[in-house]
Amino acid sequence: MMSIDQVLRNELTPQQYNAAVDTAREVLCLACAGSGKSRTLAYRIARLLAEDEPPEGIVAFTFTEKAAESIKRRVSQALTTAGLDATVMGAMYIGTIHSYCQHILGDIDAKYRQYDVLDDNRLKLYLISRYYQLGLQGFRPRAQNNSYFDTIKQTSEAWKTANDELLDFNSVVTEDQELGDLLVRIRSGLREDQYIDFSLMIRDVVDSLRANVPGLENGIGKLRHIMVDEYQDVNPCQEELVRLLHQRSQTLFVVGDDDQSIYAWRGADVSNILGFQGRYLNSTVHTLSQNFRSTSPIVQASDSFAAVLLGPSRIAKNPAASANLMPQDFRVLWFPDRSTEAGWVAGRTRDLLGTAYNDNGNIRGLTPADFAVLMRSTRQAEQDGVPRHTAFTTALENLGIPFSLEAGGGPFDRPQTAVLRSTFELLRNVPLDRNAVQQHFNNEVILAYPDADFTALARVLTDWSRRIHRPQGSTRIRLRPQQLVYDLLEAFNIARANFGDDVMRDIGLFSRMIMDVETVYMSVDSRQRFSEVLNFLQNAAETGYDVSTDDVLQRPDAVTVSTVHKMKGLEFPCVFIVDVEAHRFPKRRSSYSGWLPSGVMTNAISRGAYQSTPDEEIRLFYTAATRAERYLHVSGAENLPQARRPARRSPYALQLATHPSVVQNSGGLPAGIVQATPRRRVEDADYPTSFTEIKYYLQCPRGYQLRQRYGLNPVVPEMFGYGQTVHTSIQKLHELHPDTPPTQDQVEQVVLDTFHLKHVPQSGDPVNRPGAYENSKNRAVEIAKDYVASFGADFERERQVEAVFEIPTSNCVISGSIDLLLHEDEHGEILHAEIIDFKTMEGGETPAENENLDWTELALQVQLYARAADQVMGQNARTGSVHLLKDNQRIEVPITQEAVNAALSNIEWAVTGILGSDFPMRPHPEKCGKCDFKAICQASPQNFSVQTTFPPELHLPGRREMVRAFSLYQGPNNAG
Repeated sequence: MMSIDQVLRNELTPQQYNAAVDTAREVLCLACAGSGKSRTLAYRIARLLAEDEPPEGIVAFTFTEKAAESIKRRVSQALTTAGLDATVMGAMYIGTIHSYCQHILGDIDAKYRQYDVLDDNRLKLYLISRYYQLGLQGFRPRAQNNSYFDTIKQTSEAWKTANDELLDFNSVVTEDQELGDLLVRIRSGLREDQYIDFSLMIRDVVDSLRANVPGLENGIGKLRHIMVDEYQDVNPCQEELVRLLHQRSQTLFVVGDDDQSIYAWRGADVSNILGFQGRYLNSTVHTLSQNFRSTSPIVQASDSFAAVLLGPSRIAKNPAASANLMPQDFRVLWFPDRSTEAGWVAGRTRDLLGTAYNDNGNIRGLTPADFAVLMRSTRQAEQDGVPRHTAFTTALENLGIPFSLEAGGGPFDRPQTAVLRSTFELLRNVPLDRNAVQQHFNNEVILAYPDADFTALARVLTDWSRRIHRPQGSTRIRLRPQQLVYDLLEAFNIARANFGDDVMRDIGLFSRMIMDVETVYMSVDSRQRFSEVLNFLQNAAETGYDVSTDDVLQRPDAVTVSTVHKMKGLEFPCVFIVDVEAHRFPKRRSSYSGWLPSGVMTNAISRGAYQSTPDEEIRLFYTAATRAERYLHVSGAENLPQARRPARRSPYALQLATHPSVVQNSGGLPAGIVQATPRRRVEDADYPTSFTEIKYYLQCPRGYQLRQRYGLNPVVPEMFGYGQTVHTSIQKLHELHPDTPPTQDQVEQVVLDTFHLKHVPQSGDPVNRPGAYENSKNRAVEIAKDYVASFGADFERERQVEAVFEIPTSNCVISGSIDLLLHEDEHGEILHAEIIDFKTMEGGETPAENENLDWTELALQVQLYARAADQVMGQNARTGSVHLLKDNQRIEVPITQEAVNAALSNIEWAVTGILGSDFPMRPHPEKCGKCDFKAICQASPQNFSVQTTFPPELHLPGRREMVRAFSLYQGPNNAG
């Protein structure tokens, strides 16, 4: 068995090794493009763990969740190589700053765990839904063209920017009282409604650190080592968070590249990395200058480009290519017009498809996924409203080459999603005329959905029109637009359509839009509320959603057409940077145009944030060029559609063309091209990452595909959030009463203070006419009282926590969370951990035999955590249980070694199937009747095509049983 030092020396270059083992208090690691910064960061973490650093003291921030999963896999591999148990990762934190802050807030106050998180689109929907309540109507004259949606957009940006810049709202009030008061109202409204957006998450933790609020130690008390990836992209609030955390830590390790700082337009401050040594005078610096991605000409030319145009505004790193593999090609081209340029790009893609490519020693033929067409802007109109990408996507389509519009395609470009939106639009007004519906059906629906049923569509529209346009003063009802999506898809007979992955992903994106609506709207049961949703779909949704950009979705085997910003961190064998003309790339300089007054934005504006600057454009072009591994083509066109005069060549292209290796003609293919069998790479996005994903596959692989690969969302259930708020109440009781059981009066008060349901209306007269909200709240009080009365010992020297587990398997790391009861001695030292998974579903008199409970899922989760408990908690889990809160019963789950091994084998089996894209339908009446997607699934029995073995039976309470893909399946001979 090798020592960790031997592992690092074998797996890292000398530069990477020196950075990974540096023990200085502050370390800056400058990482050129393709230099293995994630690898260095991962092995630094592995080294700390191997040297017996407590895993709970390690925090590593990544820019995206996808990057976090990649680092977790590398850490797992490094630990395994060194003979260490990789499940120890469950006690550390590797992920985004946002998720970390959400976790910390939940440790400070359990109530935060039931807050709904608002991304940019949900924040806009929140503002739309509270437009008059927040007083936004008075701000319309401020917006460009007096537009309603300009008001929403500018308000959203002002809110996020104020938090990212840590602006004092009182200072904003001094400069602009109306805007300052609006920001205060938004903050109050979010807290009252229990929502939180990404910017407020981080700010709340920064404020908590500054004030040293009670409970803070629960989340960060054991912090020892902080690592920050993509450090050049942190904004002022994030930097302040890092600084305050470092006051409590022993080391700070930051890694990044100032040349790739491309997010100043949304607040990132490159001076954080440029001025690191000035802030930390005793810090050490390491430069990773070996590029493992690109050929020598690409590395040299891109570095020279940045050095010449940025000069002393950058840190010199002098990169060099690790290898200079052949064949290769590097061209800077200028075409007479756009169609010629697009035709050449498509033709060169066709000619390179199927050619041999050395991929880390594996020779394979290139597939469409190996190509990227990158642009400064893809959606900006070039002529008559036609987006800039159209010439290139049309040229690819004409040659039969599939493409994916990552971060550029409109969500309604495809007829199937356009029809869903236009059919929603029919319900805006009443009465709904049958002839108009028939015309809509003939002209639009049947072209997109050939099996659609007009009678079924008319029935759906009649029912929904009646419910939406109810008379004013009617009692509120719960009306979920996601159900309308499935009603329409059923009427369109989508189950028969057999659409490809690309169409299904777009339909899934529409479903996600509606899920965002349901997150902030309790119901859409009025003409006004439904019209607000339609307005969102017609305006904000048009540009607010990117097609195929969700990290959990598998990237299709298609040419990527994208903006440069969205491709940060990715790489491709062949890259085309197109539309490179003066004033287009680089774009013209722009100044800050937001609502926040200049008096409070001075610092941000002076550093070039929230605007377009020459430095930002140079870094963006450098980032684009360094995505290429072997083939890089930079092109532009002289005569652009509807241009008044010929375009001039971009200074960027001219500067790049000065490199001696650049070819400036569009002639034949590079020397050495040979053919090979096409085989695509396994992308990071292919790997499952969570227990939730795995459990869906084990139940029905087709359901997994619809949910995880296509992004379809279920209809929100009637009492959505009830289990979470009851669970949070239990957590709050443990938080407030860590040593002795609370009294029954104390239990009631905690539950009443904690209970919150966003999607159930409260009664106007809760005392005399209690409704569903009031009744469910009273039931929550009873559940909590029964729990404390029967299991009061849980509060005696025991502490309930929500713990994370990480299970390495098949080159994946599967994450999940479960509740633990920590049994402590009088000094607070943990004696052992008891796994208890709290559930609010009914169990009945014999819950272990209750078919309504999926004991394969419940037992599997408990057994997985038992696998990790020894490493994470330092003690074996003595017992594993599922606590059914409604029944006040605790059912013990087997956690023997045999049981745990069976659980792990099921995970391995599921991962193999997911990576093999093996998604058969596994129907059964009991299972399909409860399925979220029953309206759009054929439910035709299918055997597995990739999987050749069955997973073992799981050990359940009192019996053994296979997962429901087998135990609940009616097919030919019940075969696999």
